Amino acid sequence: MAALLRGLCRAAVLGSVVLVLLLVSLLYDGRAAVYGRQRHGLITHQDGGKTHDTLDLNEQECRATFPGLFDDIDASIAQGKFKFHKTDPDYKGLVQGRVLNNKLHILTTSPDTLPRILHQRTAILSQIHRALLTSPSALPNTYFAFTINDVPKNTSWGFARPNKKSGHGGNTWIMPNFSGWTWAEPNLGCMDDILDRIANIERAFESDLARKDARVVWRGTPWFNPLGHPNLRKDLLKATKGKHWADVAALNTSNGLRIEDFCRYKYIVYTEGVTYSGRLPYHQACGSVLLMPPPEWLTTTAMLIKPIWADDLLREFGVDGGRRRREDKGVSSIVTSYKNANAVYVDPDFSNLGSVVEFLDRYPQVANRIAKNQRDLVVGGRYLSMGAETCYWRALIRGWSQGAVVDEVEWEDEAGERYEAWLMREVSSTRDGTRGKTINTSGAP
Repeated sequence: MAALLRGLCRAAVLGSVVLVLLLVSLLYDGRAAVYGRQRHGLITHQDGGKTHDTLDLNEQECRATFPGLFDDIDASIAQGKFKFHKTDPDYKGLVQGRVLNNKLHILTTSPDTLPRILHQRTAILSQIHRALLTSPSALPNTYFAFTINDVPKNTSWGFARPNKKSGHGGNTWIMPNFSGWTWAEPNLGCMDDILDRIANIERAFESDLARKDARVVWRGTPWFNPLGHPNLRKDLLKATKGKHWADVAALNTSNGLRIEDFCRYKYIVYTEGVTYSGRLPYHQACGSVLLMPPPEWLTTTAMLIKPIWADDLLREFGVDGGRRRREDKGVSSIVTSYKNANAVYVDPDFSNLGSVVEFLDRYPQVANRIAKNQRDLVVGGRYLSMGAETCYWRALIRGWSQGAVVDEVEWEDEAGERYEAWLMREVSSTRDGTRGKTINTSGAP
């Protein structure tokens, strides 16, 4: 009975993916369709008939359309070549695969049964398949591996890597988040649908911060904290307890907020969890002021943060910013004027959060500028679009193929199983819990 329930659960989670995939396969003929609508409350930029929502941009068009998006990939390439070895297929959250003749092949998947893991890895594979399917030119053949664990695996793709300038995070190559395909939770869903809901809220407020709830907002689980700041979220709760300017609370069944409803607030606090937190891109889509400690983990959208330190912000207006607590160890583009900032770095213990809120309330033009900068860049620049995502995946595959040195004898020139066949089998079969090596159904050597 338990096995049957697990099978039904997995089928429910993955069934929607199959339907979407079939639609994708029908709609695309190897090139991308153009979504030319004016979505998310912003005009879609066009150049020669192509838009930010076009999925078949070539490499040069991708770089011109989304400047800076591939900086981390370029930095990884600059580190030089590395040996890429096979890994135990039972490694939690691991998928090993291959791009062969511009087709996605699955070599191994870990024997996980948690619906969360099954959903996320299927979403990632679907994103890769979409990027290959819509590529205007064939991508290089290569072997790859990714994990969907919070803590990344060395020499693989991961959702995040340590935010360090030196050492570049242990050769973890950052991949887009699974949310670029969809969340399994019905109250979240696809990124573009969430962005539409956020756009409706921003239009209702006419992008005027003065009309929003003037408080700082945060919800979360207090005990999910990064190793560098084990009391991060508890310190936030402590610093905001009883404050009239804060709507901050530990998440429970009665105080949850829909992700778009955070945009109804003037100030949003972002905190990392054990590693990164998946809510960041949704907060970045808001026309609100993002307040956060310096992140310890870098993601594809964390690279878009252009923060100003709280003390620099206050001193720009002759206000004492208190003592400096600098942790400038990451790769974010620190700015020194609010005119260029799209976020404010506060102390990890949130001891200066109140003074920052008081300052921004006193200088509404500063708050408006920072909030506008954020939404203009992240949403206006279409960095959360499918066009940006597919461009990133193709750049990642190209870059990885330049660095990864594969021993063909070790890999036995495995072709693996085509993604399309793997997906249908993943949905239709409950499987026996031994996922290891996949079936070679291609007939290739």
